[in-house]
Amino acid sequence: METSKGFVSFVGAGPGDTGLVTEKGIQCLKKADIILYDRLANPRLLRNAKDSCEFIYCGKLPERHTMRQEKINKLLVQYASEGCYVVRLKGGDPSVFGRVGEEAEELAAYHIAFEIVPGITSSIAAAAYAGIPVTHRDYSTSLTFRTGHTCESNAALHGDGQLLGDTIAYYMGMKKMLVNCRELIKQGKPADTKVAIIQWGTLGKQKVAEGTLETIQSVIEEGHIESPAMMIVGDVVELRKKLIWFDKKKFSGRRILIAKASGNTFALEDYFTELGAEAYSFPIWKQKVHTFSEEELKAIMKSDRLVFTNVYSVDILFDQFCQAHYDIRNLPRSIVYQTKKTRKALAARGILAVSSQDNDISSITIGSKTDTSHTKETFPTHEWLVDKRFDEINKRMLTEDDWETVIFPNKAAVTSFKEELKKLEMYHLLDIQFAYIGESVKKYAMEQGFSVIDEAVQSELKRMNWRD
Repeated sequence: METSKGFVSFVGAGPGDTGLVTEKGIQCLKKADIILYDRLANPRLLRNAKDSCEFIYCGKLPERHTMRQEKINKLLVQYASEGCYVVRLKGGDPSVFGRVGEEAEELAAYHIAFEIVPGITSSIAAAAYAGIPVTHRDYSTSLTFRTGHTCESNAALHGDGQLLGDTIAYYMGMKKMLVNCRELIKQGKPADTKVAIIQWGTLGKQKVAEGTLETIQSVIEEGHIESPAMMIVGDVVELRKKLIWFDKKKFSGRRILIAKASGNTFALEDYFTELGAEAYSFPIWKQKVHTFSEEELKAIMKSDRLVFTNVYSVDILFDQFCQAHYDIRNLPRSIVYQTKKTRKALAARGILAVSSQDNDISSITIGSKTDTSHTKETFPTHEWLVDKRFDEINKRMLTEDDWETVIFPNKAAVTSFKEELKKLEMYHLLDIQFAYIGESVKKYAMEQGFSVIDEAVQSELKRMNWRD
């Protein structure tokens, strides 16, 4: 990236499951100044971006483009010319029907440096999650990728009468599915050739329909399968009967929101995603760190006792001690923790803290701006602010799916969930069923108007003994 201009990384976001993006792709996202992302790039990946990074949505739907290709090309050149590090985040692999060639050509014309970071292409991943290996020694020895729609400039490339591979994967083929099926029969494929349509492959909302070249259109209409979806054609589809695995997960097909009141980990989202659910944390928060003055640091050092309320406060304060060249051996002898995670964070720094309910008036509490304390003073290390960059994403995510349940880890999450829904005018989710962690949270949620408990999710939380 040693150039007077900026640099562009074309990053493959993979097929949807956030665990299927490459490590290099994540590193690019962490460094980006600007991210231009597509509809099929999982927006959860944007959580890896730094707070100053700008998000630009380039989503495309059949017959409707949020941003035309020409505009995308222009923006890539514009931001890179201004010296920005730009990530162009594309679903699947950028080089497989991702138009990366056109965008890279535009950059090359302006002598702007770029790189292409591959991703797992959607057809292979979606088929695998549907229990369909795209090749198999007894069924298929070749694989062909095809786009489901053509334009005037490439229509002649398809070739009449050319029999394609044993397995054929169609991208973006829902609109012309019937046409493509008829064309394959015309080219020599038997009408009873197996076909699978996989909608939202690798995600908890994945749906799969099976049929043949002759019957698949009526099957998807009956199953209400829509774009985005992959079409897999070939005898390998037969293997799904034996190899189905993703659909068998405990919460497969369930749609679960996790309410958040701070930017702590996404453990609940990860847990229910692993169980097959489509899980989404809302809202997204960012941390604003308080920089302590020399006087404040001295006051903390001279106190009789410190009470740490959370892990973040431990890390923030000790980092600032280090930067100010303070010796932590001069800290008060009495140091108290309020959560087990905080105790572990202190222990990692060689401090054996204790748990105490004693509210000594000479104590100083070290915590977030919203932490309450009965001690003499509270020194806030940080505060959590709703990340407004995700407003557009949240509105789209909350609208596109039929969410069934929200999990409330604490009372603050109930409040933030309601407030943000109202700001985004997502009123239909204000009476969603819920699950909770702790009886006081249950009581508060019901006071706030949530009345129906999701017994299956609640049972899982109880079984795993979840704690906020």
